[in-house]
Amino acid sequence: MPSHSLYESAFLAGPYGAFLCDAEGLFTHVNPAYEQLTGFSSEELVGKLTCVALHDPAELLRRIAPSRDGVSIESLARQRTEWTYVRRNGTRVPVSFQLALLPAASARPARPDAAPVPRYVGVAVDMSRHAHTEARLWYVSYHDPITQLPNRELLVERLELALSRSRRDEKPLTVCVAEIDDLDLTRAAVGPEGADLVLALAGERLRRLAGGEAAVGMIGGDQFAMVFPGGESQVGDLAARLHAGHEENGQLAGGVGHAEGERGAWPPVSLSIGAASWPQDGNDAALLIRRAGVALSEARRAGKGQLCRFSLALERRATRTLDLEKGLRRALNTSQLFLHYQPRVSLRTGGVSRSEALLRWRHPELGLVSPVEFIPVAEQTGMIHALGDWVMATACRETSYAQRLTGVLPHVAVNVSARQFANPRLVATIEAALQKAALVPSQLEIEITESVLIGDAERTVSTLQALRASGIEVAVDDFGTGYSSLAYLARLPINRLKIDRAFVMRMTGDPRSAALVQAIVSMAHGLGLAVTAEGVETAEQAEALREMGCDEAQGYWFSRPITLKALCNLLEPAMLRASR
Repeated sequence: MPSHSLYESAFLAGPYGAFLCDAEGLFTHVNPAYEQLTGFSSEELVGKLTCVALHDPAELLRRIAPSRDGVSIESLARQRTEWTYVRRNGTRVPVSFQLALLPAASARPARPDAAPVPRYVGVAVDMSRHAHTEARLWYVSYHDPITQLPNRELLVERLELALSRSRRDEKPLTVCVAEIDDLDLTRAAVGPEGADLVLALAGERLRRLAGGEAAVGMIGGDQFAMVFPGGESQVGDLAARLHAGHEENGQLAGGVGHAEGERGAWPPVSLSIGAASWPQDGNDAALLIRRAGVALSEARRAGKGQLCRFSLALERRATRTLDLEKGLRRALNTSQLFLHYQPRVSLRTGGVSRSEALLRWRHPELGLVSPVEFIPVAEQTGMIHALGDWVMATACRETSYAQRLTGVLPHVAVNVSARQFANPRLVATIEAALQKAALVPSQLEIEITESVLIGDAERTVSTLQALRASGIEVAVDDFGTGYSSLAYLARLPINRLKIDRAFVMRMTGDPRSAALVQAIVSMAHGLGLAVTAEGVETAEQAEALREMGCDEAQGYWFSRPITLKALCNLLEPAMLRASR
């Protein structure tokens, strides 16, 4: 052993078993790691055993042809591969064994005039520990950390194998992609740890309910995937089992919101499921998973706990939605968006009392795209905030321009979606748009739907009060089609109800609809609220509404949505009459 303390420290502290031996293989030094590997102490090895003695004798005979004197240390040094060691207790352990001749300078002779004595250094690494580490690394790399299910990469491999078997046996195969409904609400209520627990429990139930022939995994985010033999006829049965199993209450020990050891119930959850099958829906793993995901998106749109099978029509719609999303992002910066205004007429005077700003989009290739198509895309992608800000700023600016041009002060109404209303910046954004356009706040009306009013009651009241404090009017749009409640009408600071067009269109031929419209008008006036009727298309409807005491009406009988210039031409005669 070299006398240098640095070399000695490195030798003794080495993480792998190491030793020095002479030309006969007799141990001269061993480090602690070698003692731990072999089970022999240094006293039992040094000067008493050879490194050859620890090798499995049968393996030595098979791999190295021994001489009459046994296995030579030189022949062992030429073998750099895995061996089997026999430990002190008789157990066998695989090792990566390497033996090398030390340089002549380190082989010190016993006497100065004697020839150098050959010395060898050996290293033995426990391969069983490496195998365990590699197995653990493989598991971590190919499994979801929350559910312990195979991740996307491993599931795709298993799906490819399943596809190979299906092709060979000419039997169908189905891929389902499932997602827990309203998991974001769960996460908001119980925190990330609670949502992870729900995911883990859902994964365990999916594995159990899907059956032994199915492969279950996580393919990203909160989405599960299942691969099972069978076609569309089996999908409904599987979905029924999954829905029934997840709607049951389960008992959790130390569950979400419970102290350690306390038992709590896992609330029922619902799953939205999309399915795609081989061979009709695709011929490779990636395509089947993607198309099952397309079907899942449709299932989510249909409501909670729904199952949807893939079709080419769904894919075309998904492609169209993606194109619209990309187009909308460009439209905000390329002057493709513009506003039309639908006049609202006073049923008492017959004059235009205000107008409703309506967003329009002229795509350079697709032409005019209906708001019915692109507004939901903006809602889904979060672009509704940017679109809403643009509409608010443009409506205020153009209304201010119309006032200066015509000399009259028309009010403008702007729709605000539930997502926009939940934005804490809403009031500040509106006030900034009014200030920049030099528009009086009382000339702006915000239209919200009933769904806005049933959310966070405290936040809703606070936002409405802030709008009213600024002088901005608030109207409830499409009244009667949502979760109508007299309670919120009595206590919320709103100015107007807008009767949905569905009731107006039926009122002249359906006494029940007419009675409902009359009741809404009377109730609103009793609460000090104005009333506007939407969708008026005939003179008969307009006259009936006037007789009921309705304040305003809008619809094609009076005017279709028109450009700002046309609105100014409509308002200008009022200025001329006022100057006489």
